[in-house]
Amino acid sequence: MAFGRSSRTGAMHAVSPVEPLTLKILVAGGFGVGKTTLVSAVSEIRPLRTEELLSEPGVGIDDTGGVEGKSTTTVAMDFGRITLREDLVLYLFGTPGQDRFWFLWDELAQGALGAVVLADTRRLADCFAAVDYFE
Repeated sequence: MAFGRSSRTGAMHAVSPVEPLTLKILVAGGFGVGKTTLVSAVSEIRPLRTEELLSEPGVGIDDTGGVEGKSTTTVAMDFGRITLREDLVLYLFGTPGQDRFWFLWDELAQGALGAVVLADTRRLADCFAAVDYFE
């Protein structure tokens, strides 16, 4: 809950809490582009992350070229929050990047104001599907 600032103009008076406007933003992009890293880096709260270790069954499916050190992947979503002003809060929802989790995107997109699509210039083609989704 957010509260307004008090101002002293002589007599004491109660200040009503300010209910912030909350906006939902998706953070999308291809596999290994940095969605979890972005949400974790900018969130003012400890982010909710749903990461699991990459598994052997994904070896032939997940292209780890350019991100060879990647050992985990998001299997549902990431969640973080940024307070821009006392009355304006952004909720960040990071989407999973692997094709097999794209069915979650429709649910995550419900009620979103917009999206940020991250692109890795080493693997630019990986972001095209996300751009197409939001167009």
